[in-house]
Amino acid sequence: MQIVNVLLDSTQYGYESLADRFIKKWQLPFDPYKDKDSIGFIIDGRVIGCSYVPYPIVENDLFNSARENVLWPEAESCVTKHRAHLKVTMTREGDPVTAHILFTKFVSCLLQQRTVTGIYLRPGLLEPSYYIRCAEELVRKKLPTELWVHINSINFDKEEGFSFYTTGMSKFGKKEFEITETKKNFIDAYYLLKELVKHTLENNKDIKNGDTIGADENRTSLTVSKGVKVKGTSVKINI
Repeated sequence: MQIVNVLLDSTQYGYESLADRFIKKWQLPFDPYKDKDSIGFIIDGRVIGCSYVPYPIVENDLFNSARENVLWPEAESCVTKHRAHLKVTMTREGDPVTAHILFTKFVSCLLQQRTVTGIYLRPGLLEPSYYIRCAEELVRKKLPTELWVHINSINFDKEEGFSFYTTGMSKFGKKEFEITETKKNFIDAYYLLKELVKHTLENNKDIKNGDTIGADENRTSLTVSKGVKVKGTSVKINI
């Protein structure tokens, strides 16, 4: 089951124009069942539901994600000020990539109201405009993998080196990625990992121990071994 929470800065939200936005943007059939506080529909056997919850989320993980969000400086303010939220779920998913595409299309339309202030995809917290921009990749037949796989950073201000690990690759039957205690440039390492996630999912790659990535003159080796920060085995990027 997929679950995301859309944070609202007031206790006002409506579904009146949601169906029209969804049909116009994505040219998909939309025959919702709805009442005052919820809406749902079925497409290709997949069930998407959205419920209005008239109080904020109080979770330590949400506040920690906001404080540690290096891509969105206003995240902590967003979390502190939100007053209600929408809980969005999908069941009967089937193929994970196809299911994530449909779910992303729906959520991107859901975010286009002025009371929306953030989107919480455990363990990640994203700015709504960022989510909407990334969803536009679907128009170009690309996958917005940055919305599906969260990249966690650890000790990025420590002299001994920082680490990254992903959360979400397992939803697609893939191993999580890790970069451990590298002293490479933080941004360069982040975008290397981001591009490897995208390449793996777009091409349905199954990475094996000893595989390499990069240009011929500057190959980077990959090691499959027991995870450091993730359960089971992970793919280590040796930089």
